[in-house]
Order: sequence, then structure tokens, then C-alpha cells
Amino acid sequence: MGVKLSRYLLCLIACGACAQTLPDGPGKETFQSVCSRCHTPDAVIGKQGSKQWWQSKVTEMLQEDTDVTESDVDTIVAYLAKNFPIVRINVNKARALDLETGLELTAKESEAIVQYREAKGNFKTLDDLKKVPGLDAVKIESKKDLLEF
Repeated sequence: MGVKLSRYLLCLIACGACAQTLPDGPGKETFQSVCSRCHTPDAVIGKQGSKQWWQSKVTEMLQEDTDVTESDVDTIVAYLAKNFPIVRINVNKARALDLETGLELTAKESEAIVQYREAKGNFKTLDDLKKVPGLDAVKIESKKDLLEF
């Protein structure tokens, strides 16, 4: 069996395996067929992102691929945003790293939240959170729908 055929069969087997773990829904087939060109589609399992974050990732990954239509990109982003969304973050329990990735904060901002929480106690409201020195209040206001207290 030729090397190209072996790789092709390996890709088909990998896609078959990941089809068992990826959620069903509109866009799944497009996502699998496009994204499997460079990596196994199950690479997204365990990841979370906002629609904007997924848009950025998909655009970044497909910047060299001129064969993918804008419609396919939109379909892939919609599939990922629906099936791998950001979950709400409890600012009173989250680790700095979870705050950083889940809320798209800098490491410094995330550490400031944890340090403030440890020194002053749990946050009760968004206004309490905005009191953290070094935290961009406008940025945190834009993330309010992701926050739990």
C-alpha cells in the first residue's frame, strides 16, 4: 500500500473515531472535512471560546487555505461557538489561569483578581470586581454575562 493511501486511510480512521466524540449538529460535517486537512478535529474537545474567539481561531487557522469559502468559515464558527462555548466563570472560586483564559484577561489582571479576593474576601457584585486595582473596568463590564458571584 502506498504512503499516500496509508495516510488517507489513517485520516479516515481518525475522523471516524472523533465523530464519536464530537457533538452532532449543523456544521459538524463541514467542520470535520475542512479542519481535518491540518489536524484531527477532536483537537477542539475540552476547549471553550466565545463566538469572537472561535472566529479569530478559525480565521487564523485557515489564512493559508484559499479553498474554504466564507460561508464554510461561518458554518464552522457557528458549530464551534454552539458546541464549545465559554462557560460562566465564578470569580470567587476560579484560579487565575481560569480567569485569564475564560475571560480573556491578561495574566496580571487575573492574578490581581485572585490577590484582591484573598485579601478582601469574595466579590458580591460586578461593582466589587471593578474595584480591583489594575483591572480594566470596561473590559470586565464587557464580560459581565460570563461572570458568576
